[in-house]
Amino acid sequence: MKSTKEILGSLIKSRRLEKKFTQKQLADLLEVDRQYVWRLENGKINFTMDYLDRVIYKLNCEQKDFIVVTIED
Repeated sequence: MKSTKEILGSLIKSRRLEKKFTQKQLADLLEVDRQYVWRLENGKINFTMDYLDRVIYKLNCEQKDFIVVTIED
């Protein structure tokens, strides 16, 4: 089972690709290096909900794009 940070990282990557941003372009918007974006997208970084809000804002998305609900029986 994937961790929450891996799932959110995948969503960040999907949204970045939808916006046709490179990792470098997103890194510049977030004022971090490209390697940080790679680690973020691959679930290697623990980040706060405030930081997720920042990413969502910089990608010009909405919070609902990042809400994941899975129900297992």
